[in-house]
Amino acid sequence: MIKIHHLGHSQSERIVWLCEELGLPYELRHYVRDPVTRLSPPDLLALHPLGAAPVIEDGELQLAESAAIVEYLIVKHGGGRFKLGPDHPDYAAFLYWFHFANGNLQSALMRLIGERPGYRRAMAKGDPDLVPLLS
Repeated sequence: MIKIHHLGHSQSERIVWLCEELGLPYELRHYVRDPVTRLSPPDLLALHPLGAAPVIEDGELQLAESAAIVEYLIVKHGGGRFKLGPDHPDYAAFLYWFHFANGNLQSALMRLIGERPGYRRAMAKGDPDLVPLLS
C-alpha cells in the first residue's frame, strides 16, 4: 500500500487526489506546519532534507517531488490511464499541461496571492485555515 506523507497547504493534495482518481489504496500520514514559522515539523524533515511534501513510500521506494510522484503513480499504477504515449498526436500538449502547473501557474498564483493583504494577515496570525477563504 502506498503511504503518502502529506503536509497541509502543499502540493501533496494533488497526490491524494490522484490516488483517489486511480482507486489506489493508500495510507495518509498528515503533518502540521509550525503555526509561527509555517515550516514543516522535524519528522517530515527527517524524510526529506527540505522538509517538503509530498513524499510517498511504495514498498521500499521513497519518492519526493509532486510531479515525479504523479508520473510514477500514473506509469506504475495507472493501468494506462491519464498518460499519453509519445506516438499520440497530443503528446506534446499533454507534456505542456502536465508541467504547466508547477512551472508557470503555481509561481504566478503565489505572486498574486502573496500580494493580497488578507493572505498576509492570515499567515501572520498563523491561521492557515483562513487562507482558502480569502478572496
